[in-house]
Amino acid sequence: MMALRRNPYRKCKRDDATQLATRKCANEWGKDHVEKVDQPPLSKVSVMSLLNEDAVKDGCKDLHCMASLKKIQRKPFRSISNKSLDPFPLLHLPRELRNHIYSYLVVHQGRRVPMLEAKSILREQKKRQTAQRTRERQNLKRIQTGRRPIASKDSPTAPIVDLTISQASRFLHWEASEYFYQSNWFAISMDNLPLTTIETPSGWDYSRITRLQLELQLKDAQRMNSYTDWAPFFAMFPRLRFLRIIPSFHPRYYDWAVSELADWRSAHYIFRAFFSLLLASIPEHLHLKLGFSLNPCEDMHLEGKMAVSKSLLWDMYAELGTRKDCNGQMLFVNQVVDCGHSFEKPIGMLGRCTRL
Repeated sequence: MMALRRNPYRKCKRDDATQLATRKCANEWGKDHVEKVDQPPLSKVSVMSLLNEDAVKDGCKDLHCMASLKKIQRKPFRSISNKSLDPFPLLHLPRELRNHIYSYLVVHQGRRVPMLEAKSILREQKKRQTAQRTRERQNLKRIQTGRRPIASKDSPTAPIVDLTISQASRFLHWEASEYFYQSNWFAISMDNLPLTTIETPSGWDYSRITRLQLELQLKDAQRMNSYTDWAPFFAMFPRLRFLRIIPSFHPRYYDWAVSELADWRSAHYIFRAFFSLLLASIPEHLHLKLGFSLNPCEDMHLEGKMAVSKSLLWDMYAELGTRKDCNGQMLFVNQVVDCGHSFEKPIGMLGRCTRL
């Protein structure tokens, strides 16, 4: 039998295929001698060398130009210098940039008005503590019966504010805490009137708070018939500058209190004495606002069942209010009570609110 001839064009080697393609191109152009294209080693094949091989296989016309191309050498890997591992020089930045960084860490995000509500924080803490005690009690029973304890599956929740930056140094602790107390509003709800005791999360420094929202949960006249001493309460906030007082009805005594405070003209004398003493005890240098905010973007959450009507607060301040501005002039009612643009023509310096 005759042996099969070996077809040289069926070779799979890279070098032989390149030589055959080069000879074919040389025959087409009538050249007797063509320089062989330098091929890089297979272990270090570059992008340009692969392009050269494809061009040779496709019958590129300019073989001398291809032979003059140089192999691209990779740059050696540079190790990371020790300078990049040094801590970021935060204190070298201007104070404005540092305050901008603090605004993303120590200020409550997600709301137009950064509000830290004491009651909601205490409820979450109490909820976690109750769940922890229940889990420990169940694990103790399971261990006694020879079963494995239950592992905690609580998903990690993002903190309201991130105060870890204050642990870097003593100066950053002071600066970040100053921005924390100057930029956030602190909401406190009094549900034990006529006592002025308050319940807040541990760690709040009253002497550094500058913005306070105070909710007063009013009860019926029989339970409000006692003297309320406001002087010790306001003495706890020496740096307070902005104060918003929101009278509301206590959920337990709503049915009795709402009928006694339906209108200021027919209000019980105990409530008249209560508001008169409250306005007289507020320091003069504070920027005071009364009532619930009309801006829905501020998103204030109340602990009481319902806030006292705007018309009652308007009439109350028109009769009892004697606050003055920095120039010694009497303040208008609409400068203290947020009643929007819905009020009648002013009578002298005071107007009458027509919006509930």
